[in-house]
Amino acid sequence: MKRQLHLWHRWLGIVLGLLVLLWFGSGVVMMYVPYPALTEAERQAWLAPIDASAVRVSALQAWQATGVPRLPSAVRLNTVAGRPAFHFQPAAGKTPQISVWADTGSVLQASADLAAAAAPSPAAVRSIERIELDQWTFGRVSAHRPLHRVTLDDDAGSVLYVSGRTGELVRDTTRSERAWNWAGSVIHWLYFTPLRDKTEPWRLAVMWSSAITFVLALTGMVLGIQRLRLRRRYKGGRSSPYKGWQAWHHWLGLGAGTLTLTWLFSGWLSVTPFGWLDSPGITAQDRLAFSGGPLTQADLAQPVAAALQSSAGALELEWRRIAGASYFTALTRTGRSLLDAGSGMPAFLTSATLLPAAQAMRPGMPVQSAVMMASEDSYYYSHHGERAFPVLRVRFDTPDEATFYIDPQRGQLASYVDSNRRWNRWLFNGLHQLDFIRPRPAWDILVIALCVLGAMLSGTGIYLGWRRIFH
Repeated sequence: MKRQLHLWHRWLGIVLGLLVLLWFGSGVVMMYVPYPALTEAERQAWLAPIDASAVRVSALQAWQATGVPRLPSAVRLNTVAGRPAFHFQPAAGKTPQISVWADTGSVLQASADLAAAAAPSPAAVRSIERIELDQWTFGRVSAHRPLHRVTLDDDAGSVLYVSGRTGELVRDTTRSERAWNWAGSVIHWLYFTPLRDKTEPWRLAVMWSSAITFVLALTGMVLGIQRLRLRRRYKGGRSSPYKGWQAWHHWLGLGAGTLTLTWLFSGWLSVTPFGWLDSPGITAQDRLAFSGGPLTQADLAQPVAAALQSSAGALELEWRRIAGASYFTALTRTGRSLLDAGSGMPAFLTSATLLPAAQAMRPGMPVQSAVMMASEDSYYYSHHGERAFPVLRVRFDTPDEATFYIDPQRGQLASYVDSNRRWNRWLFNGLHQLDFIRPRPAWDILVIALCVLGAMLSGTGIYLGWRRIFH
């Protein structure tokens, strides 16, 4: 049995040791350079204020111009290339968005010229290409395909991605960001374009590579404990039979082996293997129940002039329903706010207003607690991204203790937790990111130190394995 463990550990280390080493190194990079995304601040910088005088058709008239019979599930109004435009999400599942100019009522046709006009930079445009996919356009941006990739002639080496559906900027990258991501997210999550484009093969690759490397670490941990002697010591009073590089690997394995096991195990959980700890999250049915029904013709016919007048410098309006009442959310340079759709005046939602909307998501289920939170709890907190406060936490008395977090300032569902997500929060986020350690730079120092230990363990193993082959 010991012989088999040695063989398995040695050959798994030779084959996969370098991958584990790269995972530790790329994890440190990802702490500071995440996968490219258009942040809220970057989007605010791109959007121009809506010119109320240029909005000459209502959202209902604009939607009727599309010829689609069923009303949309979501509506936004913002400025694209200097003109106001409505953006509609058709109600049928993942159907691509449709955009209509709000000044003429004609359907927006995204083109290379429009993409160049939408590019938010004084730098000259070097090239514009129409693409379906590249290394930096995975994730939510895929709903905007085809994309226009706009390469700018600036010092940062900026590349912008403009939606082929709505004409909006949907992602931006710089030369530095792309370079660091090759050493970070691409390696860590196996984000290689031919593989990542195929969702299930990519998921299986992540799942099985992390599972096999877990076996590598586990066999090493078992062997390390077996070879340790604290009473009947080896010759010379040593607790380890090894010397040199082997001794380093043995002691590093005993010291960092548990950490390596928990990181590999939690990484395995990240792709919900075999559906374990899977959770539905906030479903379309939840959103519909919270809204009190789909958007109506009356909602789309609401004039926007009052809302734009009361929210000076509004960059975007979004149609919102809460418990059957109609609202707008307005995005400005300072953030988002909720407006009454009829008067355009600021709306302030209380627990009494939001509870009926929350109850509609779990009809007949008793509410265990409803608390307006001004600070974080263990499941709604800021770590890699900022959370909005206050937030109403509504927990239902159900077997899975379904809990919704509702943002009263935006009038939307902010987060959802059930029993599976609670387990996942600790087994994945807790073990993999150690995000229960909140103060920085304490978190940075600890995680980097642990990653260095893990890298040293992997590095000594790689050296020993290859020395075995070539000597």
